[in-house]
Amino acid sequence: MTTQTQTRPSVTGATAALDEYLAGSAVPRPRPPLRYLRRKPGRGLVAVFGSGGGDVYTVTVDERSLADATPRATVQEFPADPKLPHLDVAMAPSEHRFLAGALESAARRIHDVPADLPLLDVVAEPVRYKPGDRCVLRYRLRFGDPGSARTSTLVAKLYRQPHEAQAAQDLLVRLRAGAGAGWTARPLGVVPGLPLALTEDLGSGRDPVPARSGLDVVRPGSAEALDVVARAARALAELHTSDVAADEPAPRTAVDEAGKAARRAGLLEEYVPELAPRVRQVAGTLGATLSALPTDTVRPSHGSYKSSQLLVRDGAVFLVDFDQFCQADPALDVGYFLAYLRPAGFWYHRPGLREWVDAAAEAFLSAYLGRLAERGETVETGDGIARRAHVFEAALLLKIAARRVNRLHSPRAGEVAAIVTEVSRCLSQAELPTPVGG
Repeated sequence: MTTQTQTRPSVTGATAALDEYLAGSAVPRPRPPLRYLRRKPGRGLVAVFGSGGGDVYTVTVDERSLADATPRATVQEFPADPKLPHLDVAMAPSEHRFLAGALESAARRIHDVPADLPLLDVVAEPVRYKPGDRCVLRYRLRFGDPGSARTSTLVAKLYRQPHEAQAAQDLLVRLRAGAGAGWTARPLGVVPGLPLALTEDLGSGRDPVPARSGLDVVRPGSAEALDVVARAARALAELHTSDVAADEPAPRTAVDEAGKAARRAGLLEEYVPELAPRVRQVAGTLGATLSALPTDTVRPSHGSYKSSQLLVRDGAVFLVDFDQFCQADPALDVGYFLAYLRPAGFWYHRPGLREWVDAAAEAFLSAYLGRLAERGETVETGDGIARRAHVFEAALLLKIAARRVNRLHSPRAGEVAAIVTEVSRCLSQAELPTPVGG
C-alpha cells in the first residue's frame, strides 16, 4: 500500500484573518505574537495571539477549509468565548458584586485580612487560557488605604460547567486529606453561580521569593534540577499509595494507551511517509506490549505527570493541574515524567543531553522507589512499576512526536527517526517478554 503525504494546513489563514480584523478596528493595532497553535483532526485549527499582559485574540479556522486559498476563520477578542460563556464575568470581578464578595471572603480567610481593612479593588489576570475549554486566572485584591494598601492574591480556574469546578475542588480536598498532600494548593471553594474553583496562590515569578514552573528548573544546566526531580518523585509515590478515588470509576488502561499510540503512529506515517515502515513496525511492538500489561495494578494517578505540572518555590515542590486525575497503572505517571525529561535538543544529539536525561531519570526512579518502600510497598511491586513505566514512556514519546505535527512544527524526518529509535530503546529497557506477534 502506498502512503500518501498529508497536506499540511498553514497558519497564514489565521494570521490573515486577524490582520483583517485588526485593520478594521476603530484604532488599528499591530498583530500580537502567536502564543498557542493547535490543529486537531475534525476540529480545525486554533491560534491564540497575545498574552495576559495585553490584548489576546483567538482565531479558529474551519477544518473543512484548511486547504483552501482563503480558509474560513473567526476571530474572538478575549474575553469573548462562546464555548466558555462565563469568561467575561470572571475577568471583570469589580463589575459583579457576588464575585467580588466571594473573592474578598476567601482572601480574608486565607490571608487573615482584618475586618476593618476595606476592599479597595480586585483585578483579574489571565494566567493560562485554553480557548473553549478553561482558563486559569490570578485575582489581586487590595485592602486598606490607597497609599498603603495590602495586596492579597488568589488563583481560580474557570470551567465550562459547574460540576467540573466542584469536582476539581472536591478532588483537592480529598488529596489533602487522603494523601496528606502538602504538595497541592489549598482549595478555597467554588464561587456560587459560576463554574469557578478557587485555590490559594502558590506564587509567581513576580514575587520576592519567586515561584517557577518546573519547566524552568528541570532542565540541563540547572543546579536544582535533580533535587526537584527527586521531590516530584516522592510526591508521586505518596499519591500512588493514597486511597483517593477518581470521580470516574472506569480506569485508564494500557489498552487505551495502545489505541492512542496506534493513532499517533498513523499520523506520523502520513506526514513522514519515508519512515512509515519503521514507524509501523515499532508501533506494532509497542501496541502489543501495552495490550499485554496486567490490568490489576490501578492506583490513584495524576494522568499527565511532567515537569510543566510542577511549581517550585524556595525549595518546595507543588503539584498542579489534576484535571486528568484517574485510576490507572502507576507506571503511566512514571513513564509520563520520564518521557518528558528529554529537552528538544535531545533529538539532535546535542552533547551531554543523554547523560543528563539518564541522570535525571535515575534520580526520579530512585526517589520514587525509595518512597514507595517507606510507604510499605514491596520491592517486587516497585520493580514491576519501574519496568512497565518504560513501556508507557515509549507510548508518550509517540505523543510528543505527534503533537509537534498537530502544532504545525515541521515534521523533520531526522527528529521523528530519533524519537522512534528512543521508543525502541525504552521497550528494551522494560525487560518484559515480547508479546506473540510483536
